[in-house]
Amino acid sequence: MHQDWQDQIHQYCEQLSSPESPFLQAINDFTWKKMINPRMLSGHLQGQLLSSLVALKQPQCILEIGTFTGYATACLLQSLPKSSEIHSIEADPEIAHKTHLFWHQQNPQHPVKWHVGEALSVIPNLQIQPDFIFVDADKSNYAAYLDVCLPLIPINGVMLFDNTLWSRRVINDNDLKNDKDTQNMHAFNKYLRSHDNIHITLLPIRDGLTLVQKLR
Repeated sequence: MHQDWQDQIHQYCEQLSSPESPFLQAINDFTWKKMINPRMLSGHLQGQLLSSLVALKQPQCILEIGTFTGYATACLLQSLPKSSEIHSIEADPEIAHKTHLFWHQQNPQHPVKWHVGEALSVIPNLQIQPDFIFVDADKSNYAAYLDVCLPLIPINGVMLFDNTLWSRRVINDNDLKNDKDTQNMHAFNKYLRSHDNIHITLLPIRDGLTLVQKLR
């Protein structure tokens, strides 16, 4: 019953939020038809939130860790000022190839700068100063991404981490005792709280989205 109620609320919110653009719909269709794990796709509501945050923040440089098929990338791009830049890193070469080809076919004039490789190796070579970072990649490295990226962003810079509720397993005692991935995500959420130079908001949107703002 509780799950039915949550699903109804989610559907209601989607129906009364701004609709997907034709390009976002195309990415959605491409993902479900061509990818093995289409559920990795960022959701409609989360995408709208990302777009709104970019519109409000007006960042000069966005860094995305974990491209997948670029749904979140497109949402970030929707409100990005023309003078700003966006970099997106994908670790899986096969996924990156399919995604880059699809984007080139659908939107050849896009300004996204693609990077392929392990993010922890790629980031030091980018020589950029992002002020807005979205992380939706290998969860076991979330703490490492924070450690590497937090020094790069300015005061009031923003980092967002996806899937931080981990299918609600972070509040399941059995999963916390027996599931390593759940333990890692819970440990990361606690690790965030150990920092006194950031402001943290964990939002119960989709699978959990944590907003981190650098204070000093």
